[in-house]
Amino acid sequence: MKFRSVFDIIGPIMVGPSSSHTAGAARIGLFARHLFGQEPKNIKITLYGSFKDTYKGHGTDIALIGGLLGYDTYDKAIKTSLITANKKKIKYKFIESDIEYVHPNTAKIQLEGNGKYLEVIGKSIGGGKMVIFEIQGFDVELSADLNTLLLFFTINKENKELLKQEVIKHDSISNYRFSNSVIEGNGLLVIELLKNEDKIINIFKKFSFINDIKYAEKV
Repeated sequence: MKFRSVFDIIGPIMVGPSSSHTAGAARIGLFARHLFGQEPKNIKITLYGSFKDTYKGHGTDIALIGGLLGYDTYDKAIKTSLITANKKKIKYKFIESDIEYVHPNTAKIQLEGNGKYLEVIGKSIGGGKMVIFEIQGFDVELSADLNTLLLFFTINKENKELLKQEVIKHDSISNYRFSNSVIEGNGLLVIELLKNEDKIINIFKKFSFINDIKYAEKV
């Protein structure tokens, strides 16, 4: 992940104490919330590395839950996010894992609610920046600096080509990448959009081989 300016290194306006452990964590949670599309009823967060070792003292727990409640990095409501979640009867659980990921500041978020399920794994890389590197078992690489569209589809050469030909028609699409699942026949097309375009989303809804569509605004 490259930093584009000095502001990327300094980090965003945020509730402290740490850009890595607080702001980056809040952005991981907020992205997962946008992708889930609603307030979760059950939250399970597995913490790895330094997240596991220092999450209470550095506020990683309140930051992740705050993001999942829809709070941005600068929102003071993050400080009382656990209290708010309890008042809303949202169940949450933190799991400390000894498994070592490549990056120490890693969190796996599993969300449930109204028959929906989402699993997102992300890492905080400093300066309030983060990278989402796994969604629903698919390998991805997302900074959430752009609007993100996920198309889960039945994978074969014809379907991939049809999606590719549609993607290249639109100037508002900045990047796209295909990812395969460990489950045979499942594919994912990740699209990053320069702006929110409902028209593009509606176009992809017309493809019968697309099984699910998820969208998240930039965070």
